[in-house]
Amino acid sequence: MWKNSLKREMVRTRRQRAAALLRLPTDVLHKIATHTAAPGLVVAAGSNVEARTALRKGTDEAERSRFGGIGLTIREAEQVLRTRYASILDESYLETRAAARHELDCGRMVILRADDHPDAPEDDEDWVWYNGKPFLSIASQFIRTMLAFGVDPNVHDPEDGATPLHIVAESPNDDSINLVRLLLGAGADIDAECHPGNGAGRTPLSWCIVCELTTGEPKTEWRYELATFLIEQGCDVARACAAYEEDWGTTLLEELQSHESTPESERFMAYFLQKLEALGITAAEA
Repeated sequence: MWKNSLKREMVRTRRQRAAALLRLPTDVLHKIATHTAAPGLVVAAGSNVEARTALRKGTDEAERSRFGGIGLTIREAEQVLRTRYASILDESYLETRAAARHELDCGRMVILRADDHPDAPEDDEDWVWYNGKPFLSIASQFIRTMLAFGVDPNVHDPEDGATPLHIVAESPNDDSINLVRLLLGAGADIDAECHPGNGAGRTPLSWCIVCELTTGEPKTEWRYELATFLIEQGCDVARACAAYEEDWGTTLLEELQSHESTPESERFMAYFLQKLEALGITAAEA
């Protein structure tokens, strides 16, 4: 009985707090909602149209600005998933955000010769080619939509344990830095480890540096830009180096030295050595 009384008291307290908030001026309500995604306040506003409008507008702005600017509200993201991506999603995944958070695996973020994927490139030049065939591309728009809906940015691939951050790092393009910024803003682990079965090591940084050697992808300036960005964002360089050497008996520095020399690769090599030295690791030791 005391539990029911406590529950009623908690409900009464919440209602009183909501009522107190709704007595604030409309512009203040808007500011509150803009700084916190609070759809519950919108519901609490009841028939007060002015308050509901202010709170809804503020909540929408707050949701669109999440993770550094995801650009979609939760409701908008759900609508996109149910329409644009209906062909690749099971309806049960979208019954609740909790279901989607854990059921939408990162494999769907990558286009593996899937011509029927809604984000599949129309132009052959936009594919990454391997052995004369379109091999791999990143479904950037789908990743953004799933993050906006609330999918866990650290979801692991059931086979190798790779996270979305690994996959984006594996095949960088001109959108990768913006995409990684959103993933990190959503809570992605920059040092997440997976199984090193593809020869690229365990961390997103080593995938970014090494994967071109294991998949046959062309070397691009985007790879070095993204690797630099990951380091600037605070990834654990020493951890990535130690794990790679432990798994493969060679170092990330040696892998870098095996890359074709270009102005981009030389700049990144100098930057990488500088970071190693800052950690007390000499080139000879590396």
